[in-house]
Amino acid sequence: MENNENETKLKKMLNLLWLRPENALLDVYKSNIFSDFKFESPSLDLSCGDGLFMFLHLGGELDQNFDYFQSTKAKEFKHDSFVDIYDDCKKEYSVDVTKPAKQKIDYGSDWKEGLLNKASKLGIYNQTILHDNNNLPLPFKDNELKTIYSNSIYWVNDINAILKDINRILKPGGIAGLEVMTPYFLETLGKLKSVFSKEAIDILDRKRSETMPCNLTYSEWKDLFIQNGFKIKEVRNVYPNKLLLDIWNVGLRPISHLLIQMSDSLSEEKRAKIKEEWVDIFFKLLKPLLSMEKNYSLEDSPYLMFILEK
Repeated sequence: MENNENETKLKKMLNLLWLRPENALLDVYKSNIFSDFKFESPSLDLSCGDGLFMFLHLGGELDQNFDYFQSTKAKEFKHDSFVDIYDDCKKEYSVDVTKPAKQKIDYGSDWKEGLLNKASKLGIYNQTILHDNNNLPLPFKDNELKTIYSNSIYWVNDINAILKDINRILKPGGIAGLEVMTPYFLETLGKLKSVFSKEAIDILDRKRSETMPCNLTYSEWKDLFIQNGFKIKEVRNVYPNKLLLDIWNVGLRPISHLLIQMSDSLSEEKRAKIKEEWVDIFFKLLKPLLSMEKNYSLEDSPYLMFILEK
């Protein structure tokens, strides 16, 4: 992808995720890695969340005054317990769409009602379905779907069971694009353990290591997909450089709940002014990181995308 396209995408992601700029950077890489992935109907975004990433990925545009942090539970956050502060959808929540996505996906499913309510306002899913992937079978018929995408299968308790069920609901010849985590995903924290206290590591971790139950190596993922009836068409390294994950594993995560509360206390005019300058600064800082040299192989990659065929 050309640099100017990446820069445009980075600006869109930063405008959405301005208080977590490291997320915006990684989302550009995540979007680029499956820019050629076709959602042929019937299609499913499994664990779609609030749909905002997929909306921007599919070419949608949002008003610059809208962002990811306008309906959260930031006040409830504590470092010693896991709270998804984004699993919230206030009655007045609305999404200011200035340009619709270039296509729609037939189904978007997730286990959090607040996130699905947000996703339903974007117009990219023909139907949203509330379902916990730990409860099988998935709510689809045998051989029903042509395309399945998911960036969250590694969150389930029984990975074999869900892969078997994804294979069940996929048509023969259908395609699944599945993003998976490996043991290297949080390796930054491992390197920092020799420098930081346990309390500091816990603040950076935010219970991630405890709530991501399935982190297998490249070879283990490959064998698992084959065992569950998939043909591996291609494997892609989502984040090519170690520095990207080092930035993301620290970033503004430790204070994001405080930043959200501070931004919530501002007038709309003041918030918009600060946000504009904030986005401009981080765009200049992060732009050079859009074209990083590869220093991961598939074997030691922290995050992979498998393109699978039934």
